[in-house]
Amino acid sequence: MSNLADLLPAGGGQNNTDFVADGTITSGAPVILTAAGKAAPVAESSVSVNVGAETVFDAGGNSNVRAAGGTGNTCLIAYQDTPNSAYGTAIVGTISGTSISFGSEAIFESAGTYNIGIGYSSALDKYLIVYYDNGNSGYGTAVVATISGTSVTFGTPVVFYSVAGVFNYAHRVVYDDTAGAFVFGFMGQSNNCSAIACTVSGTVPTFGSTLVISSTQTYDVATIYESSQGKPVIGWRENGTNTAKSCTLTVSGTSLTANTIYTFSSGTSTGSGLKGDYDAAADRIVWAYQMPSDSYYGYAICGEVSGNTITYGTAVKIKSAATEYLSVTYDFNVTRTIIGFQDVGNSNYGTIVPVTISGSTPSYGTETVINPAGSSFLQGGYVTGAKKIVYAFVDAGNSSEGTGLVLTSPGNLTNLTSTNLLGIASGAISDTATGTINTWGSRNEAQTGLTIGSDYYVQTDGRIEAGVTSIAFDISSATYTQNFDISSQATIPQAIAFNPTGTKMFIVDIAGQDVNEYALSTGFDVSSASYTQNFSVASQDTAPTGISFNAAGTKMFVCGYTNDNVYEYTLSSGFNLSTASYAQALDVSGQDTLPKDVVFNTDGTKMFVLGGTGEDVNEYTLSAYDISTASFVDSFSVASQESAPDGIAFNTDGTKMFIVGNGDTVFQYNLSSGFDVSTASYASISFSVTSQETGPTGIAFSADGTKMFIVGTQGDDVNQYATTANSFSTDHLIGQAITATQINIKDYTG
Repeated sequence: MSNLADLLPAGGGQNNTDFVADGTITSGAPVILTAAGKAAPVAESSVSVNVGAETVFDAGGNSNVRAAGGTGNTCLIAYQDTPNSAYGTAIVGTISGTSISFGSEAIFESAGTYNIGIGYSSALDKYLIVYYDNGNSGYGTAVVATISGTSVTFGTPVVFYSVAGVFNYAHRVVYDDTAGAFVFGFMGQSNNCSAIACTVSGTVPTFGSTLVISSTQTYDVATIYESSQGKPVIGWRENGTNTAKSCTLTVSGTSLTANTIYTFSSGTSTGSGLKGDYDAAADRIVWAYQMPSDSYYGYAICGEVSGNTITYGTAVKIKSAATEYLSVTYDFNVTRTIIGFQDVGNSNYGTIVPVTISGSTPSYGTETVINPAGSSFLQGGYVTGAKKIVYAFVDAGNSSEGTGLVLTSPGNLTNLTSTNLLGIASGAISDTATGTINTWGSRNEAQTGLTIGSDYYVQTDGRIEAGVTSIAFDISSATYTQNFDISSQATIPQAIAFNPTGTKMFIVDIAGQDVNEYALSTGFDVSSASYTQNFSVASQDTAPTGISFNAAGTKMFVCGYTNDNVYEYTLSSGFNLSTASYAQALDVSGQDTLPKDVVFNTDGTKMFVLGGTGEDVNEYTLSAYDISTASFVDSFSVASQESAPDGIAFNTDGTKMFIVGNGDTVFQYNLSSGFDVSTASYASISFSVTSQETGPTGIAFSADGTKMFIVGTQGDDVNQYATTANSFSTDHLIGQAITATQINIKDYTG
């Protein structure tokens, strides 16, 4: 709000101002200034999905439909008008509420027009349409389009690729705001993956030279603009290698340079139908594609761009059905990505699904059918002024007519903007009452648990959080990603452990009375696991239940309830079970007669045995990983949360402890002093694993805490979860912590 400073006292110091509350405000809560000059709590409201009425923009059938949004309430749809000699045609759509209306059709190419792509620049307020011009040898051609009201006009078409009959797959054109140029990838001569850039002056595009990124036979080229790094990203499928690849581009004027190429999907005929967009809230690019080797099911994968580097997460199946005409569109209004597709498993209906991104792992919300008929050439474009997505498609249920509709995406809206943050309430204020707001230059003293010296940011839901991008060992919003079947080796698995790099995994099994070893070609990725060998512990205990290693893997510890012992084994080669031999045992029956798991702190001077009889965690001190020196110290009951605890894990510094058991839930405990259970308390944070495992027995985390693994007796598998779901925005800095309870509020008016 540009006049916010006028409403606040001048100068620095204790700027505490009284405001009337618009809504109930809790003590220490951030507030906004409303248009009526009142203080309202920062909050989100839920938005339900809404599909507007279908509106025909071209009767009689068409194809190659492409849509692009705009900054106002208008969008532009370009398409091949099949009944009219396949001429290249465009039409303006105007959004009002949940409805769309169309102006008159306008021809931009009076010849057969194929393989259309389109993009919009808000900086220029221009569209660039690219296409295969069948009237001119199939050359790659471009034209600039300008909207005025409900009409569209075009500049003179310009040939940018004068190789006959090969231009294809330039579905989306992006605008690089940093370079001031349109950029797009396409399939060119010899089916190579190419890219090109152009600047626009008035209605004239000027192109640079074509960049060949990959000379391997290529299909399904797609383009994304990653705005936080200012990098176009090109993705494509290489037919010869059966891999989906991508790279960032560096743009200078109209010159392009391809950076390091990264593979994000591999296998038989992978990655077809590729589309993508940038999710600004999650700061991840999102690719969606079919997997021909998996019955053409839809998949999505997220990648983090840092400079010219792309780091990909794990691909997650969108649904177990074939998907066609995929479309990926980021909705800035609800700050989430929406994937649209033709659902072959449901009569080819046009369908959308919202995407939630945790770290670099996508998960999906409820599907919504947007067109109960075949919906080919489905593509979406976000319209900024209307705050809606427009979908254009060919409607097989209505004579294949070109059709558009408006989608209100499901999600949450916030009342917080870049200009209305007012300050923090010094105390609680009832609705319509008057209370004090600590504004800029002031200090709020109603916080708890702050880290001194850290900057704090207001989140869209009203939280005040430190400026971090993710929280390791965070189970509050963990998401399931994949599993790995171990039933051929373990039918009553009890516990799980990894080496520090996650390239070896170990499962304790009661049925086999052994420890099973697996190799992982990708660290902490169970999809890359393969069984290697096992080691019998039956001579020591016929009911082994827990496992742990020292850091080097030269000592292995197994607990069991036949003799109520913790057993120590030496390994002459670290984490290699073929070199293991029994060393000694520690009787823990004095503390519990049903030991279920064993873990250590990072230097091996503390050991923790989870007791099934006492329903508690028993703490011991010892010389580093020498159980002969172990001495019982204290115990902590988990009975209030879990009456049958089976697995235990800690975060790296021991300030978080996790318990899982027959309640099918992981419970988190906080320890004010690391690895000291006398300081433990339940954090009121839990995560249910019932959907994957109803008999969980073991738990482990990756070394960095971004992945959690659960093993259990019902699925006889290892279930993998992403545990960095909380990504905090740093868009709205409120101030800096000077004590654990006080924030100095920044001057955000200047």
